[in-house]
Amino acid sequence: MLTRDHLKSFVLRKGRITANQKQAIETLWDKYVLSTKEDINKFLLNRSSVLDIGFGAGETTTYLAKNMPESSVLGAEVYLAGIGSTLSKSNEEGLNNIKILNSDIVPFLEETISDDSFDLVLMFYPDPWPKRKHHKRRLFQPNFLNLIHSKLKKNGIFYFKTDWSHYYQESIKILLDDNNWLKLDESQLNPVLKEMPITSFERKALKAHRDLKKIILKKLVS
Repeated sequence: MLTRDHLKSFVLRKGRITANQKQAIETLWDKYVLSTKEDINKFLLNRSSVLDIGFGAGETTTYLAKNMPESSVLGAEVYLAGIGSTLSKSNEEGLNNIKILNSDIVPFLEETISDDSFDLVLMFYPDPWPKRKHHKRRLFQPNFLNLIHSKLKKNGIFYFKTDWSHYYQESIKILLDDNNWLKLDESQLNPVLKEMPITSFERKALKAHRDLKKIILKKLVS
């Protein structure tokens, strides 16, 4: 079990919430945010399903919902500012295939989500925890990969991005001993995933001359 030894991969900080984000949280929370296991599984049932972990401002999440209208898109985020932005954008776009989870992703996956639930899981730019003593807090670890593997459907895709070179290199090392995945190239993805827009975070990373690294994995079933 992961939960018993699980170290949170985030620290909740009191960030600034704009008036628009606050209004969206107050007026749209019940419309988009899921809390019960029954509602979550009902949202995912019998449809192509996507999980976007730590979606930030929600630019990728709302893009996927808009461009994959036949899919259920579930975004997971712990920071209210990002949730507020995503609620506002989802409402403006009239998206009815997107829902939000305000929760730590590890216990959520362990306790709430059935195996073989998602066709696609994205985890873009999680906290890199750059100090060596904090590396154990990184999400990209063998146990977490096994958890993602179990929640993906056959031939499901796990798409990871980081702007931290050391995190990327350590993630590649982890995969050397993992036979549960087939590594893919971006050219093998469907057009919606190949044409995702550059987010505000990515623009900042590029401006700071940080390389954007990606790992794309396809679930192998023994």
